[in-house]
Amino acid sequence: MTDDKIDGTMTIREAAALWSDPRRDNLKRWAETFGVRLQELHPGHIVTYQKDRCEEATASQVDTEVESLLALLKQIGLGGEIDRCHRPLSEAGELTPAEIRALPEPVRKYIDKLKQEILELEAEKNQMSNRIRRTNWGRSR
Repeated sequence: MTDDKIDGTMTIREAAALWSDPRRDNLKRWAETFGVRLQELHPGHIVTYQKDRCEEATASQVDTEVESLLALLKQIGLGGEIDRCHRPLSEAGELTPAEIRALPEPVRKYIDKLKQEILELEAEKNQMSNRIRRTNWGRSR
């Protein structure tokens, strides 16, 4: 069987076994995670996969795996909605939990300290906004 035998009624595992593209190796985790038919995949599957997979892989690896699936879907005329909604993790510019765990402990502590400072600043901003709103609300118009 060849690529032209792949259709939307197949699961990722079934399609990957027939896909001649070398990117099929990037679909292994997809095949383990989702047993739905290719035609049933939607943007929510991508978001779920990204969220779960970034716990153990880098953003770059997750993006490669998602792009491989999108290439397969595109080849059989599917995935248009997913492609329009998809945002690679690497574009967000944030480290994945797996990448953070790989950092030296002093760096992780510094990141945690910065996150705490951000939370405190946001709380102060909200308090100030509430004070201004109450002050303006009490003024006569």
